[in-house]
Amino acid sequence: MSTARRVSLSALLVAALGTAASPAAAAQGARPAQGAQAAPRVERVSVVADGTEADGASGAASLSGDGRHVAFRSDAENLTEGHQGPYDYGFVRDLRTGEVTRLKNSMGAPVISDDGRYAAHTGWGTHGINVFLTDLGTGERKQIDGKGFKDSSAHPSISADGRFVAYKLQPRHPGDPARVEVYDRETDTREVVSEGPPDAARDMVDPSISGDGRYVAYTDAGTGQVWLRDRTTGGLTRVDDGSPSTVAQVNGRTVALNSPSGAYVRDLRTGRTQHFPTVTAQAVSPNGRQLLYGDSRSNIVLRDLRSGHEVLVGHGSAGAGAIAPKGRGIVYSSEDTDVVPGDTNGFRDVFVRHPR
Repeated sequence: MSTARRVSLSALLVAALGTAASPAAAAQGARPAQGAQAAPRVERVSVVADGTEADGASGAASLSGDGRHVAFRSDAENLTEGHQGPYDYGFVRDLRTGEVTRLKNSMGAPVISDDGRYAAHTGWGTHGINVFLTDLGTGERKQIDGKGFKDSSAHPSISADGRFVAYKLQPRHPGDPARVEVYDRETDTREVVSEGPPDAARDMVDPSISGDGRYVAYTDAGTGQVWLRDRTTGGLTRVDDGSPSTVAQVNGRTVALNSPSGAYVRDLRTGRTQHFPTVTAQAVSPNGRQLLYGDSRSNIVLRDLRSGHEVLVGHGSAGAGAIAPKGRGIVYSSEDTDVVPGDTNGFRDVFVRHPR
């Protein structure tokens, strides 16, 4: 994507959201002209430890809280040495050393704890697809969803310290609705946090757990209502705006949701809601003050929810866990070939945008 196109798209984005766009704000994320202030550094993550390009597409990344580790999914077979199993699609890269670790039996995109030690992911269980927690320090991998006969689970969301993992569990009987549970690694126990309707006929899906493990947001798939469970008080609060919605992420004091009319975020303390038409919420910063969203042209924008200031991060897609605390980085995936020099593999890659 050319500099001119990025600058014009950024200006259009800001105008569409009803904010004033200064030339400096519009130019954020574009390559600077000679003599201009240096842009944030962007690094390609989905490469072999020696820098060799991946031989397959990569995406769906999350960043550890220290900004050092990136977990992502990839179809590439050359990212690590040795035999890769047929369902080993999850990887973790140490940005400091360059080391890439392949997660055994990892079908979906991993989510990673703040210190980069624990990764939750889906994989083949005894009778179906289940959620596992891998200790990257010891290599231990454990199925955490209770191992019920023919139960399956998906969509893990991990707390900052890796102690709690929320996930959707689908009971073995096809007539039983899906529910949301939280696994406690320290006590090896499971807690049902969703509360279905009286007829127990609708699925509860899309769980997101806050960094401190206190809040879990989830969606009633039948009605589009979004609920928030406070695991400290036991309280259950409806947080959607009355339209069918889905959860993007809950963090800090903010829950971000998506509806047919666009994205919106709700302050859990004040109840204040901000709406952003025609865009899609993708991630919330750990302190709940920044929203990462995408527009119809696949531009990724970081918005300060207090000041309204916006920065064009890149072009592609991102997901929950894409923002590290204190500006330590943002991860996203893109098919663009001009993000970093030497991108010739022809596949979607994962990138991390470091602060200046």
